[in-house]
Parts: sequence; C-alpha cells; structure tokens
Amino acid sequence: MIFRTFIDKFTFFFWLIFLVINVPIYIFGNIYFQEILKKSEHEKITLMLTTLEPAIAFNISFEQEDQLGEILGSILKYEDIQQIDLHFLHDNKFLSKVKKTKRTTKLFTYEHSIIDPFEKTEIAKITLYYSNTNLTKITQQVFTTIFFIFIFALIVFSIIFFSIRTDLNALKTIAKAMSEYSFTKKMQPIVFQSKSEEINTIANVTNQMIANISDYLLQLKSFNNELKEQVKNEILKQQKQERLMIHQSRQAAMGEMLESIAHQWRQPLNIIGLATANIETEYKLGVLNEKKFDEKMEIVSLNLQYMSNTIDDFRNFLNPERKFGSFNPQKSIGEVLNILDAQLQHNNILSKLIEESSITLYGVENEFKQVIFILLSNAKDAIMLQLQKQIISQGTINIFIKQEKDEGVIEVCDNGGGIDENILHSIFDPYFTTKSNANGTGIGLYIAKNIIESRMQGSLRAKNTEEGSCFTIRISLVNPEKENEVI
Repeated sequence: MIFRTFIDKFTFFFWLIFLVINVPIYIFGNIYFQEILKKSEHEKITLMLTTLEPAIAFNISFEQEDQLGEILGSILKYEDIQQIDLHFLHDNKFLSKVKKTKRTTKLFTYEHSIIDPFEKTEIAKITLYYSNTNLTKITQQVFTTIFFIFIFALIVFSIIFFSIRTDLNALKTIAKAMSEYSFTKKMQPIVFQSKSEEINTIANVTNQMIANISDYLLQLKSFNNELKEQVKNEILKQQKQERLMIHQSRQAAMGEMLESIAHQWRQPLNIIGLATANIETEYKLGVLNEKKFDEKMEIVSLNLQYMSNTIDDFRNFLNPERKFGSFNPQKSIGEVLNILDAQLQHNNILSKLIEESSITLYGVENEFKQVIFILLSNAKDAIMLQLQKQIISQGTINIFIKQEKDEGVIEVCDNGGGIDENILHSIFDPYFTTKSNANGTGIGLYIAKNIIESRMQGSLRAKNTEEGSCFTIRISLVNPEKENEVI
C-alpha cells in the first residue's frame, strides 16, 4: 500500500488539497488577469485614437503637418506609448514621433486606420508602439497580492496541520502499542500529551483494556495450571479404572476360556479313555496284538495332538503382545470360532463365516480377536436364553466379511431375539449389563467399542433385525506405511 499509516494518508491529502486550492489561484492571477489588463490597454488606446481620428484626418486632408505633430506629441505624452508612426497613403510619406527615454521593456504594436470624413476612404494608417511597463507593474501588484494570500494560507494550513499532527502522533502511539501487544509480553501503559478529549479517552480505555487483559492472563494461566493438574489426575484415574475393567474383562474371558477348554477336551478325553480301556481289556484277555496296539496308540496320539493345538489356540488368543500390523480378518475370526466351536455345537448353535470380499485390516490382531470373541459370546448367551424359553429350536450366528468403498465391514448377526429398544443406546456403557451379576460384568461391549474406535480408528454399531441383533464393525482398509509399528 502507498499509505502505511493514517498520519501518512492525512499528510498527503492535506498538502494535496492545499496545492489544489492555491496553484489554480496563482495561475488564474498570473495569466488570466494579465490577459484582462492587455485587453483593457487596447480598449483605452482604441478609445483615444477614435476620439482623435477626426482631427488627424482633417489635418491630413489640409496638409497641416505642424498641427499633426502637436496631436501626435500629445499622444506621445501617455506613459506607455514610446513611438508613433503615421503613414500617408496618397503620397507614401511617413511622420514619426519617438520618446527620447531608453526603452528597457518589450514593445507592443497597435495599428489604426484614418478615414477621410468626407470621402469615407482610408487616407492614412497610424501605428503605436507602447511598452508593458504599466501592465508589468499591475501584474506585479496582483502577483504580490496572490503571494501574500498564498503565504497566509500556508500559515493557516500549517497551524491546522501541526495542531492536528499532535493528535495524529498520539493515535500513532496507541496503534503502535496495540500492534506490539502480545499475550506473552508485559505491556507498559501508554503515556503521551494530548489536548484532545477523544484521544485521551481512547488512551485511557486502551490502558484499562491492557490492564484487564493482563489480569485475565494471570487468571487464565493459574486456571490452566489447575486444569492440567486435574486432567492429569483424571487421566491417571481413568487409566487405573480402565486397567481394572480390562482385568475384570480378562477374568471373565478366562472363565469363558476354561469353559471352552472343558468343552473342547471332553470329546478327545472320552476317546482317549475308551482307547486305553480297550487296550487294557484286550491285554488281559490276551487278544492284543501289535497292530491293534498301534491303532489304539495312533488314536490316542491324534487326540492328544488335537488337545495340544487347542492349548496353542488359547495361548495365542491370550498373548499380551500388542503389535500393529496387517492381518486377514477371515483367518482371525476362524481361529476364534475354533475356540468356541465345541460350546456352540454343545448348545445347538450353528455358526457361518461368509466372506463376500477378501480384505486386509490394520491394527493389533489379538485385540480384534478379543472383540470378535466378545460379540460371539454375547450372541451365544442371547441364543441360549431363546433356546431355554423354546422360542427357537436352533441358534444361528452369521458372520459377514465385505468391503464398502474404502472400508472393511464385519457383521455379526444372530437370531437371539434382539436388544430392547429402550436400552439399545446404553449397551456400550461401562458396567451396563442385562445379565445377572454372576454371569456378566458389563464391560465386554465397552472394551470392544473402545478397541475398535480408539485403537483401530473404526466404528462399532448395533441394530435389531427381524430375528435378533446385528453388530457392525467398520474399519478403514490397511495403510501399509504403518505396518510393524509397536506400541
């Protein structure tokens, strides 16, 4: 910008207005008045010659040169007329009168025709040479008057300007103080001298505002320190509470796991027991041969291997390692179903894993497994309640894996009768449960939602269907740049 401050702008326009007013006055006085004076001089000479023309014409007609000389001499007495030339047209003669004074100024010429009053013909031509002495004198007087007007206007404008400039400098001081204002810098009060009541009011209000802001900053700093301390305490309290809830969730999960292990091992233990009993009976009867012994030992070995694999599945599920990385949700869900398979079959619940799209998710796989385990366990409990009431004859849990735009979607749907609409919005709250105190802690769904939304930047929602409920997990698809991050 041309004008960085208000005082620069005011100064520029102040002197611009001054020049716009005075320069035209000077031009008008020096040029226009001069033209008026020239015109006045011509009119004066014209009037004089018009008055003397009859006498000049009479003396020319009667050849009275002495009389002509006297007339021309009388004309020459005018101050500005320096020379007169009279040219007779009939005999081509000249009569000239010249002042003896030294001519130091520019001469102007003026010609006038002499007409015979009787014959109405031009008989002579008179030429006047006059100086601009009087014109210059009058012009100088006009210029002097304009100059004094200019000086007077300059003095008046300067007094006004310097009077206002004090207030403008005061405004500049206030503006500078405000521009240097900072929350982290202690501001000094604005001090200056000004006779303007308005400027003093602005300065006083500005000083009061700075003082108030400084007080507010001190209060805000104290409040922020207290708030930081409170936030720190609340975070520690929240972390302690979350660790307690996770511990309770793990205890509940351990109970589920022990029950699952019992169901998983019941059948292979029965098979091993029958096989060893047959070996003992056949051995006592003496009918046990090497072939039968090998067959029975193979059965025992396979079932022991199955039990060992089951232990590995549980150990992997409860592995505390929290390593971020890419994983296949279909494989993770399949491993959780293997853990719960015996329980589901025992309770007449059919599970299906339907992979509509092959996707890859990013996060901590064991945490994702824990979410699926919670959802499947809740679905199993809801279905068992429906089976006990004989509302349904068989339970079903369908798990869908699909992709919608740039999100991976996992849906866990059951025919367990659904969730009461009055509590649907509260099921993810901590310690909220519809089970008895002996059967539920109320933190499973809270933990699941926290893992999906906080850890995996996704969402977990629940809705009712015609047969039961459906939980939907939405997670952005894998970001390869974050793989192998460990927290």
